Amino acid sequence: MKRVGYTVQAPGHMRPINLASTRRYVMAPTRTFRIGTFALAGLSLTAALILAAGPALTAAPVPDVPPSGKFPPWQPPSFNDYHETARPTQPLPAVITAPPVKYTISVTTVPQKAGEVDADRVVLMAHVPEDARVWIEGDPTTSTGTERFFKSPRMTPDQEYHYMVRVAWAEDGHWVSKESSIPVTAGQMQCFFIRKAATPADQVAEAQANLAKLSPEDRKLAEAQKFCVVENKTLLGAMGVPVKVMLKDQPVFLCCKACEKQAKADPDKTLAKVKELKAKNAKQTGK
Repeated sequence: MKRVGYTVQAPGHMRPINLASTRRYVMAPTRTFRIGTFALAGLSLTAALILAAGPALTAAPVPDVPPSGKFPPWQPPSFNDYHETARPTQPLPAVITAPPVKYTISVTTVPQKAGEVDADRVVLMAHVPEDARVWIEGDPTTSTGTERFFKSPRMTPDQEYHYMVRVAWAEDGHWVSKESSIPVTAGQMQCFFIRKAATPADQVAEAQANLAKLSPEDRKLAEAQKFCVVENKTLLGAMGVPVKVMLKDQPVFLCCKACEKQAKADPDKTLAKVKELKAKNAKQTGK
């Protein structure tokens, strides 16, 4: 059985493509073209031209085991996983407007060995409640279970794409939903998962606890940088003890091991970003 999806060729113009309705859902991502100083995805504005990555292809088998190099983020004992006993008495409505309060969507890159993800594709791995519903680029998926895999069509290497993912789940006996934009590049496996929502104070406390595990000298340097040089909105320490790499004899701190490859790909660019982060933090703190 096949259903009809759409790729956006230009603002206001669409053509249908066929997507196989299988457990291994095939995705058509949105590609961001950069024009001037603007970089937008999913918006038909004069500042950006939005195209999809091309016709969806038949999905190849995706491993049902955790990828190599790193366990999924929901396996550590300290992880605050989804836990709800009350189920909604009503079936899932066509439109869900209630936002979540207790839980949120988190996204992280999972490193793999060569060959586990095709170099010209992306795999999304989902860890969601058994009865959760998932939409990708507005299209409902049909897979079920607590772990699900979605494979993209072929992509242009070294180009940035985004997937808009929406997940609906039960919270306090009612259906809630939340969207998240997931940035991807070919060859990646990205995880999106449901976890308890942390307050800003909780996030800072967790980050500080992980920074305290560094040596005094490294902690001082990491605090001066404050944010991951790759995931610029992620506090150092928010995803565990920061990872230290040396680029041109200069220390650089990352939120996790998954960012190491990108940080090392262009040392000059990475070091420039570190300098920018330190300057911004110094201005905010007055140090």
